[in-house]
Amino acid sequence: MSLSRRSLLKSAALPAVATSMRRFVILALLASACAQVAAADAWHFAFGESKPAAGHTAVRAEMMYDAQRGYGFEAGAEVHDAASYLTSEKPFFFSADLPEGNYNVTVTLGGTQAASTTVKAELRRLMLEGVKTAPGAVTTRTFTVNIRTPRIPTAAGVAAGAVQLKVPRETVQEAWAWDRRLTLEFNGEHPAIRAIDIAPVKTPTLFLLGDSTVCDQPGEPYSSWGQMLPRFLKPGIAVANHGESGETYRDSLARRRLDKILSAMRPGDTVLMQFGHNDQKQIKEGKGGPFTTYKDEIRAHVEAIRVHGGVPVIVSSMERRRFDDNGKVVPTLTDYANAARQSAQELRVAFIDLNAMSKSFYEALGPDKSAAAFAEPLPGKIDNTHHNSYGSYQLAQAVLTGLRQTGLPVAAYIADGYGNFDPAHPDQVATFHIPPSPNFTHQRPLGDEQNAAAQGYLFTYFIGNGEDGLHLAASDDGYRWEKLGQGRSFLKPEVGTAKLMRDPCIVRGPDGVYHMVWTTGWKENNIGYASSTDLIHWSAQRALPVMAHEAGTLNAWAPEIIYDEQHSEYLIFWASTVTGKFAQTDGSSEDKYNHRMYATTTRDFVAFTPTRLFYDPGFSVIDATFLRSNGKQYLLVKDETRNPPRKYLQIAEAPDVRGPFGKLSQPISAPGVWVEGPTAIQIGDNTIIYFDAYKDKHYGALRSRDMLHWEDVSKQMYFPDEGTPQRIRHGTVIAAPKELLDSLRKAN
Repeated sequence: MSLSRRSLLKSAALPAVATSMRRFVILALLASACAQVAAADAWHFAFGESKPAAGHTAVRAEMMYDAQRGYGFEAGAEVHDAASYLTSEKPFFFSADLPEGNYNVTVTLGGTQAASTTVKAELRRLMLEGVKTAPGAVTTRTFTVNIRTPRIPTAAGVAAGAVQLKVPRETVQEAWAWDRRLTLEFNGEHPAIRAIDIAPVKTPTLFLLGDSTVCDQPGEPYSSWGQMLPRFLKPGIAVANHGESGETYRDSLARRRLDKILSAMRPGDTVLMQFGHNDQKQIKEGKGGPFTTYKDEIRAHVEAIRVHGGVPVIVSSMERRRFDDNGKVVPTLTDYANAARQSAQELRVAFIDLNAMSKSFYEALGPDKSAAAFAEPLPGKIDNTHHNSYGSYQLAQAVLTGLRQTGLPVAAYIADGYGNFDPAHPDQVATFHIPPSPNFTHQRPLGDEQNAAAQGYLFTYFIGNGEDGLHLAASDDGYRWEKLGQGRSFLKPEVGTAKLMRDPCIVRGPDGVYHMVWTTGWKENNIGYASSTDLIHWSAQRALPVMAHEAGTLNAWAPEIIYDEQHSEYLIFWASTVTGKFAQTDGSSEDKYNHRMYATTTRDFVAFTPTRLFYDPGFSVIDATFLRSNGKQYLLVKDETRNPPRKYLQIAEAPDVRGPFGKLSQPISAPGVWVEGPTAIQIGDNTIIYFDAYKDKHYGALRSRDMLHWEDVSKQMYFPDEGTPQRIRHGTVIAAPKELLDSLRKAN
């Protein structure tokens, strides 16, 4: 198999391909020709070989994508050269360098045997669905694709610059959405591709702005309605999806996604905007709400789009999957849906009520069958916010139906037979099939984890000296706690010399996996680690030698783990005493201890960064933990000074979990109460700090709305087994999906 090119141009001929190449041709945009693509009327690329190859073969190295050449197969492609066409038994990708803009792509399909060809572009945008050809038959299909880069050129009222991409998500996992090339995915049963024509066109553009339920998701099983939208549109309009996981209207402005759209927009182009899921975080952080900042940010978008000649359309966010006992959807986004509707009315903007249509869709399937519309990244684990191909396919039709009802000119591009979707009568799940793309991920799209599903709260703790292992408690409101498993251990300690499991700290990663660290013994330089998807079945335990490099280390106590979204990594930190290292405070703690906080980071729990000194406030410090409130990050620490006695909690503000950390507050725990093991969470408008009053042998709690004024709410709390040897010791609180808590309760 070899490569060559044949082009049909009205302008001057381009440089010839080396004569040593055989007749087989594959979308060959030579690097020397790329600069002339925009001036060309059409490119024509044919497939075929004078003598078919025998069988299924991997693509040779010289045919892989090469930036200097400007085209080629992406890694992993395996193709079969049949007479006059190309086929494969597995999905494959081909990329070609092209300038930013809109392109009409026409594919000629058909082979000697029956074929079904599905084509996706860029990041899994569905362009053609299951085009069937009989043996010997040939058909052509055309679709329009948008290609973009992060660069923002100077435009009226828009300064030059670039979109602030999320690193590494948009620069690695989603790089195909931003590179200067067209990437096509060929999929289906015996796909048969004879030729491809590409022509730059000045067509209308349908821009999309939104969150993870709108944006182009890079891997199965996740999908969005924005990815499915092109399949239902006629050629002659391009979908430019500028949505991104975890974002809000505010992020659209701050990261310059709206500016990018404005710089590329032509008069009459349409912009669909759907945010809401992540905007809810602003309520918890005290940074806004649906009828205040949310509406203000909608107005800012609408006004900017109108100034540039565009047509804004507001879309209300679809609901999450959550049902009451009567099979009705429990609303979680009502205020945002109402605020979106109000904004549309006040600004006289077209409105699509996807929130209402999603409820009808989910209820038509029912509490159990509706799971078939949502992503299942791990067996039996349903993501009740994000959809799979079936769910996004139905929602895309709902959006188009709403678009047709607006009467806007863009509705003329809806493909024949679509735009009249009834969400109460969706497509049958059993007959639906979109060939899955080869890229798969367990990583949940960025977003508001605490609102991902009906939630409660989980407390991890130990009893006694930690010999018994991991214990769990649950709460629906964060005040009344029940022990799970009738108080049994969910994981027995197996690592470390002493084989203890004290101070268990747990975090849920973006991949849905729970990661736990703990203290393995009183006089050890390692900490324990294990992971689980359900907190019942666990990975093999490992001892992480975090302080083995440091001579004179006496301990590694109370490790904490958090996921740092900003840097896409896990931060693990703990307290250690290194003999003689901080001489000025020697003797201030018991038994020669003089703690400081140390840390390491990891992305995969295989490779770890070198241990570093994390926090030194100038005194013996222990039991540090992070909490977030009012949009700010705080480090909560315990002063471990024994001489003179302190043993209280203080808070330092930080712009980032890496620091730097500000001045410590005055003590926030009660005078004379010796505390340890603080853990904190935001519940509604309140930040609650739980602490172990270990000398008094009970658990207590503090509450604040402003991080300045704290009230003791210990008497409002109920913790199981208080006053007994089985009482809760040094725990960690996290928000947890109701599904997980129900599963743990059943494990009783």
